[in-house]
Amino acid sequence: MLRLLMLCFFAATGAAAQTLRVDPPHWWVGTSVNRIELLVSSDSEIQKVQVQGPGIVMLSDEPAANPRYRFVTVEVQPNAKPAKVALVAKSARGKVRTEWELKARRTRAAAPGLNQCDLMYLITPDRFANADAGNDDVAGMAERGVDRQKAYARHGGDLAGMTAQLDYLKSLGVTAVWPMPLLENNMPMASYHGYAITDHYRIDPRYGSHKDYLGWVDGLHARAMKAVKDMVFNHVGTGHYLYQSPPDSSWFNAWPSAPATDPRAKARGEENPKFTSIHRYQTLFDPYASAYDRERQMDGWFVGSMPDVNGRDPHCARYLIQNSLWWIEEAQLDAFRVDTWLYPDQAFLRQWMAEVKAFEPQFYVFSESWVHSAHAQAFYLDTHPDLTGAADFPMYWGLKKAVEGPSGWNEGMADVYSALAADYLYGFDRAGDHLVTFLDNHDEGRFFGKVGKDLDRFKLGLGMLYTLRGIPTIYYGTELLFAAKDDHGAIRQDFAGGWPGDKSSGFTGQGLAPEQKEAQAYLRQLGALRAEQKLIGQGRFMQFTPDMGSFAYAWYSDSEVILVLANGDEVLRTWPVERFVELGLKPGTPVSDLLIGGGFNAEASLDFGAKGIRVLKFNR
Repeated sequence: MLRLLMLCFFAATGAAAQTLRVDPPHWWVGTSVNRIELLVSSDSEIQKVQVQGPGIVMLSDEPAANPRYRFVTVEVQPNAKPAKVALVAKSARGKVRTEWELKARRTRAAAPGLNQCDLMYLITPDRFANADAGNDDVAGMAERGVDRQKAYARHGGDLAGMTAQLDYLKSLGVTAVWPMPLLENNMPMASYHGYAITDHYRIDPRYGSHKDYLGWVDGLHARAMKAVKDMVFNHVGTGHYLYQSPPDSSWFNAWPSAPATDPRAKARGEENPKFTSIHRYQTLFDPYASAYDRERQMDGWFVGSMPDVNGRDPHCARYLIQNSLWWIEEAQLDAFRVDTWLYPDQAFLRQWMAEVKAFEPQFYVFSESWVHSAHAQAFYLDTHPDLTGAADFPMYWGLKKAVEGPSGWNEGMADVYSALAADYLYGFDRAGDHLVTFLDNHDEGRFFGKVGKDLDRFKLGLGMLYTLRGIPTIYYGTELLFAAKDDHGAIRQDFAGGWPGDKSSGFTGQGLAPEQKEAQAYLRQLGALRAEQKLIGQGRFMQFTPDMGSFAYAWYSDSEVILVLANGDEVLRTWPVERFVELGLKPGTPVSDLLIGGGFNAEASLDFGAKGIRVLKFNR
């Protein structure tokens, strides 16, 4: 959170009040990290800093290139007790004194982390639910007010709305919630998306307060659900105070930038950096890549409004690492999702990941590694040994081809089969615990729209997502058949019922179309299935080579089997039951149908209905 600490007014000299900021704003006793580098900043030159108090020792006071900053390293003593210590900064205007606190740690109710028994729900917070109209327009923010008619304006969703609907998410079977970034994005346009952070310690006031965020996390934990925080290390917004007046120019790449000349670019908060990213992740493992291309990939700005952060600068790296540890402890988080993993300095990411795991060994981190092949995904997993997971883009591309169109010998269901077969590349005992699967997200078109609003294909895709290996993730509104395919603002539409006066509500079901009710009920059924059938995600996994659009896979133990039959073709497919003999299935075996209910005795063959999915269970 933002800690602008108002200090002293020097009436005798007529000097204006001096402000002082300390990041991180506090720490704790008894953590495994007892040496902290404080970034002390002021609105004027700081000549010297002293830290005085029980349980803490100041090790160094280092000037930054920018005289408004000091790097102050302190060490919390092993026997330290919670206390407030004095921090005194000396400047030409005199001495300024403030307090910096060592707090007691909270006790975790449960260990952090994710696994493939979880079901994650991704939210665009500004578009989910507005339960506090009082924070729709906040003085001092570059983008003011809300306008739900404009796709890229703020619409007013907030933490109060997210907290009010936790029971709704629980009813879907959701066990983990991942909101897009909630930190301050004080940018003049499109600030709703959250990825142009302007303060790493402050919740954006248009979402609510720091207390509101902690309350949202506590609300999740009270329901045995988990909190995932979206982290961004590659870039910040041009409005970030550390970019507006950096401790050193080495904190940012492609420096210096020039002011934007185009009025529209200027209105978006853009500048003209020396170069932007080439957006070619292959350069990092390509043995023939040019040095120029590699530099462009890692050091180029993502876009003109997002300066590229230099994790090679040791003070910048320390700032980002400590900020991550601070949020883990402060909010009792369970997992991080890391945006644009393919762009920051990879050595920095390895250092960051190692320190996160040392701080909280069971903490889960998954990367946004937007790749198009399993070997590329393997490179980013294998070169980051402490990284616990990744968004499974190879499986995403496979599911798209399998469900959105017809299958052939080498495409469609064969792509899903190949994505699973490539799990050997990742070096995990249980790849599913480390791969986050999805059918759409905040950057890709809505799944229902991509299958041509075909409810059968929609159900097929969701049924596969929920029963394949991995940690399935649902983007908010999937259950309401959101269908926009192209424009980001349209893809991230408002959730029905999240605003007073909405004609329909996904939260209560009032006013929903019959197809929407059917889709929502189906997702609830799938969520309950995952919760009840522990074999999914915990058993051993087996797949069978596909036959055109028909594909089968199973979860099994020594005593029972869950067999999934999926068919993306427009015609019925039939497989002989002998294909599953090694699982103990033969004619006469009693079989339960977990989706439609009831049961039957297996015959000589099994039918795969057109554009359909069956989830069957039997004993071995």
